[in-house]
Amino acid sequence: MKIAILGGTGSIGEGFALRWALNNEIIIGSRTLKKAQNAAQSYLSEMKSYGFDISGVRIRGTDNYIAAAEADIVILTVMFNHVFSMLESVYDTLENKILVTPVVPMNKVGDYFVYSPPPQGSAALAIKEAVPASTRVVSVYHNIAACKLKDMKCQVEYDAVICSDDEDARKILFDLTHEIGCLRPLDGGPLAVSNMVESITPLLLNLGVLNGLEDVGVRFC
Repeated sequence: MKIAILGGTGSIGEGFALRWALNNEIIIGSRTLKKAQNAAQSYLSEMKSYGFDISGVRIRGTDNYIAAAEADIVILTVMFNHVFSMLESVYDTLENKILVTPVVPMNKVGDYFVYSPPPQGSAALAIKEAVPASTRVVSVYHNIAACKLKDMKCQVEYDAVICSDDEDARKILFDLTHEIGCLRPLDGGPLAVSNMVESITPLLLNLGVLNGLEDVGVRFC
């Protein structure tokens, strides 16, 4: 599949690119073309350093609009306060696409992070309102430590809770999550309950700070 990672020059974007590049074409999107191209080359070099044969690996960089237009699946890897301006800039490219949101609305109050959902109740529902009706929104990957995701040697298995109103899109994300290797996909229900999953992220950040923990994730058992 062609997977666009919008805002994909950060750590979480790098993790997705490295994990999916062996079986899919990865398109790194950024507001700055050169930044996206440099990131794509960096990710290829990183894969080579892990010992992968990159001769058939397809990772390239372009601007967000072209990335979204050429992709089958679009992944949002930007902060909540930037997501709606990005969606507006790529709006017409999202028709009939699967749009994946790991976006979490949160603020820091004093020394602690707090969940700060929009009036719709969650980032996922607000994003659903901001895209074409044909766009299939999937909410997943909120509680994933970027450092673990981009470490190709890491096989510690965390859980990725998937919420969506579209069964076909949910199945595709189940398959892609299995490809990542360190994540177990779990069905979290419809998009309407995404707030429960999103709100775990600030909790994990607070636990990490208060208890000296690094790369905190979730495993249900």
